[in-house]
Amino acid sequence: MSLKFSIVLFVLLSIAVALNGRSYRVSIHVIESDIQNSYYEQLQFFLVQLDNQVNNLAANLLQLEEDSIMKQYINTTAPEDLFDFNMLRSNMYERIKLQSVSSNWPMEISVFLKSKEEVISTRPDVVYEELASIPKVDLSKGLWNYEPGQGNSENYFTMVRLAPGYAIIARFSDTYIHDMINKFQQNSNRHTMLYHPKFGFIGTPPSDLGEWKEQLDWNSLQEPGNRILNFKEHRLLLNYAPVGSLDWVMIDLVPLEKVVLPVKESSQFFILGIVAMLAVGVIITALIYRQIQYPINELVVKLQDIRSGNFSSRLQAKHRDEFQDVFSGFNDMAERIQELIEKVYEEKLRLKEAELKQLQSQINPHFLYNCLFYIKNMAKLGEDEQVVAMALNLGEYYRYTTRLENPLTTVREEVNFLKNYLNIHCFRKPMSYEVHISEDLMEISIPRLFIQPLVENAIIHGIEKSDQEGKIRIQGFFISGGFVITVEDSGDGLEPDKLEKLREKMSLPLTPETGCGLWNTCQRVMNLYAPGSGLEFDRSGLGGLRVSIRCMTKQQEEPNVKFADC
Repeated sequence: MSLKFSIVLFVLLSIAVALNGRSYRVSIHVIESDIQNSYYEQLQFFLVQLDNQVNNLAANLLQLEEDSIMKQYINTTAPEDLFDFNMLRSNMYERIKLQSVSSNWPMEISVFLKSKEEVISTRPDVVYEELASIPKVDLSKGLWNYEPGQGNSENYFTMVRLAPGYAIIARFSDTYIHDMINKFQQNSNRHTMLYHPKFGFIGTPPSDLGEWKEQLDWNSLQEPGNRILNFKEHRLLLNYAPVGSLDWVMIDLVPLEKVVLPVKESSQFFILGIVAMLAVGVIITALIYRQIQYPINELVVKLQDIRSGNFSSRLQAKHRDEFQDVFSGFNDMAERIQELIEKVYEEKLRLKEAELKQLQSQINPHFLYNCLFYIKNMAKLGEDEQVVAMALNLGEYYRYTTRLENPLTTVREEVNFLKNYLNIHCFRKPMSYEVHISEDLMEISIPRLFIQPLVENAIIHGIEKSDQEGKIRIQGFFISGGFVITVEDSGDGLEPDKLEKLREKMSLPLTPETGCGLWNTCQRVMNLYAPGSGLEFDRSGLGGLRVSIRCMTKQQEEPNVKFADC
């Protein structure tokens, strides 16, 4: 049986080797075809960007030519007021200067005025006598003519605009094009450059790819296209497209052997892997073939039990080999799955219970009755302003609490709601409040009615039990990995032992003695935010209790909280 299995394995691996050879040839062909199309489309896109940039420069020059200040200055012959004339000339210089720097590529602009025999230029070394050396315009060779520099000076592309009374010369350095080409190349497997038979290359032509320059025919490069150049040691992909505005040709040269080298190496490693697999497969088959079928069948049966919902199914470890670890791992996995399912079910029940309690606490009938009685008493006393203020705050309060279409709100909206809530209590009992929350924290998303239970607890259990005027302070700030919102009151506070009991009750199931508001908020924080979140209780500097909501975000790129379906 082992011999037969080895023969079958040998046949299968031989077929895999043959298929890999076929796949290698097809992959090389597909990769070269895709690269040819992809690099050609990239070159066309880059050419459009270059053309747009150059055309923008030309458009700036034409816009300057149509500028009203320039026309006014050109048509001014004998100035009536020397000051106005100088101001007009200064304005014209500012317009020229503005146009020269209005694009990503600054250009030098010179305006020669024949009637005044003067020149206004962004170049300090230009004199009017240079007008005689302006070359003739040949629009058939593009809007811009190339001027190679002398010695170590820069090379420029120049555009000339001639008119009866003036001439405009604009130029920009070819270093901008050179930098743009360097950013486009992306990697060392391609060489992009501008080519002109008279001026050579703009860019860095490769020197180690054979005599490819001899196969460049200027006439054949006037139409966009691509072809493969074959040499003894190289196969080069040549993409080319003319740049109409510059009368140059964009060339993209890609050595194909470098591109397909990873595929070739991968094929060689595959062959070596097949040979190694064949040798190892024969050895392993002879050793363990008789020992794997039964344990696998037993494992499959237990997996089917798990799949059918019998999570208490376990494997009996009867083997003293690798299957012992497999069986132990399976048993651990099944036990863990059973625990997780029970835990998830329990957490869902607790979450639903917390959500139910939260909904039940949104509308407090006793709070509404007290507010209505206050409005009635103030109306009898003729305190119209108090009646209006109480009604407005009460309306905004219930508008916020009954708007359930979106469980999320922002800290800013929650704070505005708390102000309405606190204003209502200020009418009924002498008290004051202050809010100190950073502006950045105001836009953080939080659950609706997130802070209100803490404020309500501070009023009921802190301020209302005191005969003196109460005070509530609400603060919010960022911490490392999350944020904290605190509510403090000036009540009597809690003794250390009672404070510790309150902390312990937050992790227990809800009971009538626990208190709905704080427990509900604590459960919402722990369910909606990352581990480490919850409520913290301390003595307040105002004399009462300070309750802090610590919210730890799970990831920096997920600032909003994901809520369970209600």
